[in-house]
Formats: sequence, structure tokens, C-alpha cells
Amino acid sequence: MFEKDVLGPIMLLGIMLIIMGIVLLILPLIVRAGIRLEEIHPLILFGRRLDGVYIGTSPILIMIMVVIYIVLLLLRRS
Repeated sequence: MFEKDVLGPIMLLGIMLIIMGIVLLILPLIVRAGIRLEEIHPLILFGRRLDGVYIGTSPILIMIMVVIYIVLLLLRRS
């Protein structure tokens, strides 16, 4: 029923996606608290304001997702 490897790569990816979802839910509360998006460290959130719309991404999350992708790719080959 359960595998030996409790924290397999797919479960780890699911946990990361849940954490990212929680961060997205909390982000509006942080903005209401008075923390401006421009004051957040560039590794956590990098973005630009275009015509009143803030478009951003997280370089650290991109790096984490690339590492997870490479690990999954190497596990699939072996």
C-alpha cells in the first residue's frame, strides 16, 4: 500500500506546490499590512510595474523548481 520512500520526488513536489499556494494566499495580507512589494528582497520576489499592474516572479522558486526537475529527470533515467 505505501512505498518505502515516504518522501518521494512526487510527494516533495506536491509539498512545494502546497507551500507556494499558501504563500500566494498570504501575499494579499502582507500587502495590506503595509509592506510594499518593492521592498521585498530581489531573490524572493523580482518584478516590474507595468501600467499599474505588478508582474513578478521569484528567482529562488525558479531555481528550486529547476533542481527538482533535474532530480526527477535523473531518477527516471536510473
